[in-house]
Amino acid sequence: MNFYKTTNPDDYGLYFYKQIGLNCTFEQPHEQIWTNPDVGTIHIYGSLDEIQCGTGDYTIPTDLLAEFDYESAFLHFGIIYEGITYSLVNHRLSPMSHPSAFLAVEQSAGGINCWKCGQRFRGIEVSIRMKYLRNDLLPFLGYPKDALDFIQPNIRYHNLSPELRGILSKIEFLLNQRTMTLALQKALCLEFLAHLLNPKTECLSTIPASSDTHYIYVGKRKIKMTQADFEKVRKVHDQLEKDAGSFVTIYELSQTFEISEQKLKAGFLELYQQTIWNYANNLRMNQAARLLRDTDCNIHEIAANVGYQSPAAFTNMFKNWCGLTPGQFRAQIAAEA
Repeated sequence: MNFYKTTNPDDYGLYFYKQIGLNCTFEQPHEQIWTNPDVGTIHIYGSLDEIQCGTGDYTIPTDLLAEFDYESAFLHFGIIYEGITYSLVNHRLSPMSHPSAFLAVEQSAGGINCWKCGQRFRGIEVSIRMKYLRNDLLPFLGYPKDALDFIQPNIRYHNLSPELRGILSKIEFLLNQRTMTLALQKALCLEFLAHLLNPKTECLSTIPASSDTHYIYVGKRKIKMTQADFEKVRKVHDQLEKDAGSFVTIYELSQTFEISEQKLKAGFLELYQQTIWNYANNLRMNQAARLLRDTDCNIHEIAANVGYQSPAAFTNMFKNWCGLTPGQFRAQIAAEA
């Protein structure tokens, strides 16, 4: 197992990228893209001196430990779609972050983070240095430097409002489209802070991530979720990923994992920012795309492999998913080879 200690957040990031086997394949002022076909990609924009945002989609190739100890304080917020980061506490691994939308003020940070071989991580995160936030961003919005003191330090809050999540989606879209600029990044962070500090809207749950109880609003319904409920939702996610070609109903999943359909649907959407159906279908279509690319299986065989009894139904779904029929997709892959 690899181990590293750092007192600098920039060094911490560089160590992590290199240890999981990523190489810097694109670098310009304020922007870097780290990639490895066998591992994945991390795209970062900005600077930890002020604002840095980034997206990642990668798989951990080996067990890692990293100890960090630095005084810099940051406001972190984002969405983790997949992956759990662990901390070493009293010689035991304890989950520090898991799939969810989140916000935290992290200061006087120190500890040991752990990543397990084979884990996939996917998400978006924004980091704003608290010194820059207090001295520049909050005064620009007309707020005092202590306006965010209502957020408990080193506690992760998970119940971000739809408005805050929408701003994160804009940031993610601009990064993916390679159209982010420093001005847009600052403007979106100011918008995020304005929503967060608006006294007329409840943008942040008063229940921190460490609480055993969490509430999700679906329309006007208030659904109570415990950590045990969320753990069952994660098990459903893992089961779907393990057996993407198996068509099971939400009712069957709820019975298998002993959770109500309502909690399962609401909890899955909360943790993974998509419905169970969309997630399972994306898994099936990705699996079908790999079979079309890497094997000589015919359409009937591939349809059956990903759980479709009807090749016609599979063909329609695949075309809705990527804009091409399975035959057109295979022909395009062959033409590009």
